[in-house]
Amino acid sequence: MRRLISILIVAVVAAVHASAAQGQVREVPDTAAVHVQADSAAIVRYMSYDSLMTYLKGQVRMSDSLTKAIGAQVEKNKSRRAQGYRLRIYFDNSQDARAVSEQIADTFRVHYPEVPVFRIYDNPYFKVTVGEFRSKSDAMRFLEAIRPEYPAVFLVREFFSTI
Repeated sequence: MRRLISILIVAVVAAVHASAAQGQVREVPDTAAVHVQADSAAIVRYMSYDSLMTYLKGQVRMSDSLTKAIGAQVEKNKSRRAQGYRLRIYFDNSQDARAVSEQIADTFRVHYPEVPVFRIYDNPYFKVTVGEFRSKSDAMRFLEAIRPEYPAVFLVREFFSTI
């Protein structure tokens, strides 16, 4: 997105310079520049992506048809599932497996709050699975990082929601 806006800004700058060379002043879209009138000549100040979003107060104006199209695409994508990898850090069917799985899930959430934790009961097993990794290499990297704390951890291929 930033690259697209940067290209747009460069194109607008080139157009303004070309018009100025011909003695014409062409209007630039408000999303790319701020206009200041001074002595009948337009002074145009170009902004970076971040300063532009600050100037617009983070609001993007979209037409109703575009809003509807984006909403329809989001609804369509909710049913899509992506194949990826998770790490199983606990898997047991003993008498106290439920309590142990709760404890392990809570402990993991405290140590890694940014990583999603899934506690599943798949008769007769209680399972604690963590993460949503798109690539096997990312999953293996994280597996090696948590192996000292969870020595029985192993990789699981699963489907998960894309949204």
